[in-house]
Amino acid sequence: MRDRAEDPKEQRVLIVHGRRSVAVLFAVVLVACSTVVTDIPRLPLVPVEWRAAWSVPADAGTGESLFETPRYAVSDHAVAVATRQDTVRIHDPRTGELRRTIPADPALTVPITGVWIAADTLVVSRGTPDIVDHALSGHDLTTGAVLWRRTIAVSIAHPRTEGIGVYRGPRIMVTERGIVVLERSAEPFDIRALDLRTGATTARMTYPRGCHLRGAATARSVALLSSCAGDERRLTSMDPRTLWHGWTRPLSSFSSPPGGDAAIRVTANAEGYVHASVGNDDFFYGADGRLLSTGPEAVGGMNPSSWSPPLFAGSYSVAADPGGGLPGNEWPLPAYLFSVDSGTGQLGGLPLDVPYHHVSLVGAIRGMAFVHSDVPGDGRIIAYKLIYGLSREPARFGGVPASAWPDACALLTGHDLSVLADGYRAVPGSGDVAGTAPPKPAKCDWIPPTDDGAVISLSVEWVSSSNAGARKLFTAEVGAIKEANAFDPTTESPGFLSYTVAETNGFYGATIINVGPVIVRLSSLSRQAVRRISPSLQGNLLARYQPGVRAPGPARESGWNHPTDAVVYAEPVVVDGVVYATSRDGTVSALDAVTGAMRWRFQTGGPLLLDHVVMDGTVFAANTSGRLVALDTATGRMRWSRKLDVISDLVAAAGRLYVWTRKSPLSMNAEVVALNGASGERLWSFQPEGYVVNPGPVLVGDVVHVGSDHGMVYALDADSGAQKWRFRVGGGRGHTHLVRAGRVVYVASPDGEVHALEGSSGKVRWSSRIDGLVDFRPVVAGGVVYLDNKDGTIYALDAGSGTRLWSFQTEGDRPGFQWDIAVAQGLVYACDDSRLYALDAATGAARWSFPLGKGLTSGPVAEGGTIYVGHNGGTLHALDAATGTVRWSFQTGGTIETRPVVTGGFVYVGSANGNVYALPTAGG
Repeated sequence: MRDRAEDPKEQRVLIVHGRRSVAVLFAVVLVACSTVVTDIPRLPLVPVEWRAAWSVPADAGTGESLFETPRYAVSDHAVAVATRQDTVRIHDPRTGELRRTIPADPALTVPITGVWIAADTLVVSRGTPDIVDHALSGHDLTTGAVLWRRTIAVSIAHPRTEGIGVYRGPRIMVTERGIVVLERSAEPFDIRALDLRTGATTARMTYPRGCHLRGAATARSVALLSSCAGDERRLTSMDPRTLWHGWTRPLSSFSSPPGGDAAIRVTANAEGYVHASVGNDDFFYGADGRLLSTGPEAVGGMNPSSWSPPLFAGSYSVAADPGGGLPGNEWPLPAYLFSVDSGTGQLGGLPLDVPYHHVSLVGAIRGMAFVHSDVPGDGRIIAYKLIYGLSREPARFGGVPASAWPDACALLTGHDLSVLADGYRAVPGSGDVAGTAPPKPAKCDWIPPTDDGAVISLSVEWVSSSNAGARKLFTAEVGAIKEANAFDPTTESPGFLSYTVAETNGFYGATIINVGPVIVRLSSLSRQAVRRISPSLQGNLLARYQPGVRAPGPARESGWNHPTDAVVYAEPVVVDGVVYATSRDGTVSALDAVTGAMRWRFQTGGPLLLDHVVMDGTVFAANTSGRLVALDTATGRMRWSRKLDVISDLVAAAGRLYVWTRKSPLSMNAEVVALNGASGERLWSFQPEGYVVNPGPVLVGDVVHVGSDHGMVYALDADSGAQKWRFRVGGGRGHTHLVRAGRVVYVASPDGEVHALEGSSGKVRWSSRIDGLVDFRPVVAGGVVYLDNKDGTIYALDAGSGTRLWSFQTEGDRPGFQWDIAVAQGLVYACDDSRLYALDAATGAARWSFPLGKGLTSGPVAEGGTIYVGHNGGTLHALDAATGTVRWSFQTGGTIETRPVVTGGFVYVGSANGNVYALPTAGG
């Protein structure tokens, strides 16, 4: 049994008719039976903790998503763990002791797709997602001996036809009374029942049409939740041996729209308790079909023995804070295991020491629960034992007493925020600490005095019963953050991590801090504000929980870095000791090239994704909102601005600025526009024939050369824009790639034709051809033209004659994925999707190669006997140009989005984490 909601909306449980209530969860541990001891006050004995008893590595994932089959199973007698080696390990549920290992089936070469335990039988499925037939086998749990084998047919894909009912639950459900197989995922639903000990078919049926279905197995039955024509939702108990229906209950929802199956979900545990979700409404049933609750119930006395084993795992609440303008996060940090009271229907939960978004409930027995934790680098099955104890005051979310939770608004002061601006005020957020008077806010927003200031949001993520428990949870969360988001290694230290999150609706920065038993999170749309405030927050926490202890600072790195408020896509431009950088939030920044000190910044009002340029004391930048600006390099003052939909990187030369534009974003027609760099005056424009889908930068000089998407090269007069000549390349279709070297323009067409043209007249000097398709601009260096085709082959042609000198086949898995080269000291340096190659410039023979890992690369750039190349994993390498030996490497914490810019003793790069880095060439 597992419940791991993939849709955040489906994790927000405990709702009454559309209103999500955290009040239910506040009453997590309730009064139980009392113990009377002489001269000691009567205190309630209550469940107080899930304590880890044992754990084992689990590397087989959570299950095959296509069929929702679990890779792990639990019963009173055993815990089964599938492995990547296609064996099944059987552990004692109480101690974790390995009892036996069931070997891989020598007759089958396909992997394990699911394991189940029911009664004294282990059931194993094997197959692949793209094959209908799966092998199903039954094993004696005590000996591991094979009881039976058979083949089952399970359809592969969900249909796309409108109006057809679809089943979206586990396709194989194993119970003590038999096995139920949903053979088809769409109408007609063919269902087969199999005997647990023999594998023989005991019943078959076809479910009525016009319904969407979900299913879940208990120990002795199967629960089917259906959403049928006419907006009729029903929960039905099915006998797994005969497929006869037992009880049926109608479910009414006020929040789910009619039709569609996305709004239904069902979960069950071994004892027969069922949790059904319809839209935003939740229903809890006992094994006999009795409705226990539909949401919050009055808190009353109860016996702990009436609690069911955990029914599902998930977040305690949803901590969306609309006032902060940030994407909502579930909160607090730990995962919870939720149970239902068989008498009252009341829900209760206790936390685990693992983050909520990395836990799946595998199963439970009396007093124990088993979860799969997929914390990055440490996937495992963890067995937890339920601990009872005495409670003198209400517990905060099942953790420590409510009095131990700090007031979130008291963790920062107006003085702390004054580094941003005077006049910040604290506004308590949602998530008050129950059991305190007055209630303490567990979340707080700090509101700036002006509308354009940065809102700072602070939440107390958790208060643990021990420092060690908080450290364990913090470490797991840090691993999850680093796997999912860009982070800032330059500020990282023990108990402190800053990171950035890029979401559909924006980009924000955050810091998570652990001091003693407390974990807090600070976030803001302004990464710069987060960086400036986070040390003060850490200091305040240390003063409260560890007086006299100083914050352990980050490891010192030479060079500098500057935090912007979004991804840095464009290469930094370094001119006269100043770095001009842009970021996706629309900001142009001028930074001291040696120290990183801010000289000025300017907000353009729209995302900046294209390369910017500097010419004649002016920075030119174009945002995607249709605005081109010219800024004074000394002051950042705007010299002029034009409404222009720029769709290419900018090119500046001889006082003119050249850009590709479209009249509207949806137009397929583009034109080249020449502007006066000093005034922004439109000098001329030229529109090629046909569509231009992917225009590259314009090449300039006394003649402007333009490539089009219909196989044509145009030469335009730089003063007037008048066409001087044109030349058709290749078959006339596809983007034309060109580069100018001296007086010659080299042109490559997508079909492999290569031409050398006189720049002034268009006369053909020579024509040649390479094999395959060309999708990158040629590079000319040292009298050689270098090209790459989509098969990953690099070609070297003599620049004077077009004669093929040599070719080299790279080894990447994605040829044509990307290509870039650098040429220096008789070597050619080129990257594919996984390696950097150093090739002899004369022969093409490989001298050495360096593994980069799969994905995009930035560079290579050759400078001063060193090759600089970045990998999208976030590492910038400096390699010896002659040998490929690593001189130094630097982890930026995010994808390196720009080519390295090497000048003045520094390497400058921009990262997806929002930082601009300046690293000394002598060592990062």
